[in-house]
Amino acid sequence: MSRAVSVSLQKGGVGKTTIAINLADALAVRGNDVLLVDLDQQGNATEGVGLKDDYESSEPNIGDVLTDDDPIDVREVIRDREGFDVLPSHVDLDDIEDRVRNSTFGMLWVRRRIVDPLLGDDYDYIVIDSPPSLGPLSDAALIGTGNVVVPLLMSEPSVSGFERMFEQQIGPIRREVDLDILAIVPNDLTGNNEEKRIIRDLEDSPFEQFIPPFARSDLFDDPDSKGPGIRHRIAFSRAWRDGKTLREYDPSNDMLDRLDRLAEIVEHGGTDDA
Repeated sequence: MSRAVSVSLQKGGVGKTTIAINLADALAVRGNDVLLVDLDQQGNATEGVGLKDDYESSEPNIGDVLTDDDPIDVREVIRDREGFDVLPSHVDLDDIEDRVRNSTFGMLWVRRRIVDPLLGDDYDYIVIDSPPSLGPLSDAALIGTGNVVVPLLMSEPSVSGFERMFEQQIGPIRREVDLDILAIVPNDLTGNNEEKRIIRDLEDSPFEQFIPPFARSDLFDDPDSKGPGIRHRIAFSRAWRDGKTLREYDPSNDMLDRLDRLAEIVEHGGTDDA
């Protein structure tokens, strides 16, 4: 079954772009046709897959898709790369967000101009790297995909950011359209006691059902485990610096199996069925 998914949290610095890039890669390795869409104004996903020049100067660009004025076909903006395709961000994406905000049907543009024309026909999966803040583009991504993966640092500010996102964004959107949380992904873990406490708090909360098996707190005490979640690995930042996925940069990295499990969750539509 084809599916679109936003990788989103309304707080920066949680590894959202890292998860989006490497989720797209993991889905592609599993034999799927995948499109990575960069809707973050900073263009980190675009740069992290080696397309920095497109962020700064590409014509046409994503702004020509998300516009009131004679939008172009999204396929004219998609860039090919090994493994999966990319719809790059652009330096003018802040202006594009204003268009979305001020247009009557702007919130539907991501769905109507990107997801609906491509999903199922051109691509099995569309992964959107959302902006790290509340706003029209982030709302449009969630409305357009109907699914979200939430990366979280195991810190109070990160968890508070998710709680605000759930109350101020996910809840209101759910009153209008379907929006499923596919997974909450503890990210960049080092194994300290604060991380253990926060994961256990999440397991005792209504969000427990969204925590993947590979991120459960009992793995802290398993001598045969590297610990729960996506662990801190310097290879993630080095891969981004080189414009590569983790798999391309370090094909033997011990986090690739975790990313593959996350891809399986997305394929199955949630943690319950994966």
